[in-house]
Amino acid sequence: MKELIIRGNLVLPDRVIENGWLLLKAGLIEEIREASQAPDRPEAEVHDYHGHWVSPGLVDVHLHGALGEEVMDGRVDGLKKIAAHQAACGVTAFFPTTLTAPLETVIRAIEAVKEAASLDLPSTIAGIHLEGPYVSLKRKGAQDPKYVREIQPDDLKVLATALGPLKTLITIAPEAGHNLDYIPQMVEAGWTVSIGHSDATYDEASRAIAAGANHATHLFNAWREFHHREPGGLGAVLDSDRVFAELITDGIHVHPSFIRLAVFRKSPERICLVTDSLKAAGLPDGVYDWGDLQIVLKGAEVRLKDSGVLAGSVLHLNHGVRNVLKWTELSLPQVIRMASLTPAESVGFDRVMGSLERGKIANVAVFDSNLETVATYLKGKKVFPEREGE
Repeated sequence: MKELIIRGNLVLPDRVIENGWLLLKAGLIEEIREASQAPDRPEAEVHDYHGHWVSPGLVDVHLHGALGEEVMDGRVDGLKKIAAHQAACGVTAFFPTTLTAPLETVIRAIEAVKEAASLDLPSTIAGIHLEGPYVSLKRKGAQDPKYVREIQPDDLKVLATALGPLKTLITIAPEAGHNLDYIPQMVEAGWTVSIGHSDATYDEASRAIAAGANHATHLFNAWREFHHREPGGLGAVLDSDRVFAELITDGIHVHPSFIRLAVFRKSPERICLVTDSLKAAGLPDGVYDWGDLQIVLKGAEVRLKDSGVLAGSVLHLNHGVRNVLKWTELSLPQVIRMASLTPAESVGFDRVMGSLERGKIANVAVFDSNLETVATYLKGKKVFPEREGE
């Protein structure tokens, strides 16, 4: 692979190098240089994005679909379309996310994700997020209540066999049944355990964290209400410095004041921006089938047709970054971190991706001043927009 130099305003974990130089070689970041230190590589191909932000590729650990395609459909071709949509949003690694459904349906989705993960896609399938069926019936949100269940003794063995080495993030309500008792087993299997769709009290959530849960699924959404005498799971997550917390930053799921509350309590090192996007992402307003249910997309809101409950989003992750920049006083490196390095760290990939650092995979996103995607590179290869003939 020919050496490639990308020039632009490099967004590093702690600062921005204006008009810096990024040298990519063999799919990795070889060098990072200041504007005055142009690499002496006359044979290298140069892509000049003067005035644009050159960012690490974004990482989304919670999304269900896009462009009419849904992870639960269990279709490899559908996952290919979702991956292409992610690349167009500057996302270079993502976790396709399942929904509450019969176990055999979840396993069919797992098999499709495993197959798609082995392909050369424009955005890497880095793992899978199992959101349910082990959630709270009371805090099910838009999850189908027919299939909500507690963890059964043989479930984890069945899932582990289906998952194999696929990196796994799993959302559970620890207070439901004996779910809490299974957390050490899941951690031992290498899974990242997330508290979510939960009615846990502060003490119950704290016990789950002590048992090994270190992630929180779309904080504030489908959680026990926050109360000053019983702060519930929300209080436990905000109180813990080891738990990573997801936020859907579309301005609909969480008020900007609570986004500021979470970020300034947890810090950008523990907040993961996610989309929780559904199949309606990238589609026009309308009514769409969603498993056994129907969803209605109107503007930026997606709701269940029968109950009006919020049902995921149509957010693009780069737009979520733009929103947080507008709603907080955080710097661009801090906000980009919440959509790249922090989620990568939450699932154990921070040593190889998530930031522009020497030796890491050359996953790069280029954004204009409005955080619209200009270009996306995966392992040093331009994947968006696709070059003619590729």
